[in-house]
Amino acid sequence: MEPVNFAEVIAQTDVEMQRLGWTPEQGREHLIKTYGKRGRTLLTEEELHGFLKYLQSQPDPSAGF
Repeated sequence: MEPVNFAEVIAQTDVEMQRLGWTPEQGREHLIKTYGKRGRTLLTEEELHGFLKYLQSQPDPSAGF
């Protein structure tokens, strides 16, 4: 696996959070609940990828279902 650009993955989570209409507070709450950490920069590479996959798996709120 090639080394991951952490900032790039964080930027991808930004895009997904925007798509879902999440506030930074909602993101923080999810991280605390799921990983016990207050911010994405505190996550391990694995956790950060898990967070991104979670966000990507969420349906688009404007899709109506």
